[in-house]
Amino acid sequence: MQTVKTTLDREQQGKYYVWIEAIDGGEPALSCITMVTILLLDVNDNPPTVLFPQSNQSYMLVLPNTLPGTSITEVYAVDRDTGMNAVIAYSIIKRTDGEPGSFDIDPYTGNITLRKALSNRGLYSLWVKVRDHGQPELYSTVLVNLFVNETVSNETLIQSLLPRSVDIDHGELPPDKEGRKGEQVPNLCGEYQVLLLALTVTCLGLFLTILSLVTFICCKKRKPKKKRLDSEIPLNLINQETMDKSLMEISNI
Repeated sequence: MQTVKTTLDREQQGKYYVWIEAIDGGEPALSCITMVTILLLDVNDNPPTVLFPQSNQSYMLVLPNTLPGTSITEVYAVDRDTGMNAVIAYSIIKRTDGEPGSFDIDPYTGNITLRKALSNRGLYSLWVKVRDHGQPELYSTVLVNLFVNETVSNETLIQSLLPRSVDIDHGELPPDKEGRKGEQVPNLCGEYQVLLLALTVTCLGLFLTILSLVTFICCKKRKPKKKRLDSEIPLNLINQETMDKSLMEISNI
């Protein structure tokens, strides 16, 4: 029986090779050596790591005449886990200053786009939650600062406007100033299950269609046996006449 002496971490080493030797008690003793490969399963022990933006104090310039639907920036994160533990979803959980609901975020890619035309200049701050789909769910947060103006004339003023901290309840997405709920992150597990069910039904329907077509073709190719009674009767009559004639010749002899 194998026992673990130290804590194992899949992110550090996910595969182990163990050589095991079995020896019997005979004379002479016989043995056998085999190799056992041990693969570590992943547990959700790593929250997503945000790579961009690199700091909550960074910002980018957005022109006031930017058209709705334009891609502004993106939040990019990675997760060291695997499987569903590494599937990342993005959502805006709080907005400060600016016009509420001006920006949207793609829950799958983290791409931030302009939702409606900008009428006010100034600093727009978006608190973005980056979560995985593991159990338990782990998450990180990042602040995206967007300064709406033609130019950056006073960088010191912008730095003073950047929020230093904010209290956020991550358990429930708060409504913004328009009463619109924060972006709901889709349930990827449920969508994968629906997709798998749809593929299964499609494959089953295709299989039944092919089976019906093959059965129809086979039945169509089968030819019914023709009765040869009509052709056999003349032959029997001919054979009978021949036998009668032969008997008459024998009797005459």
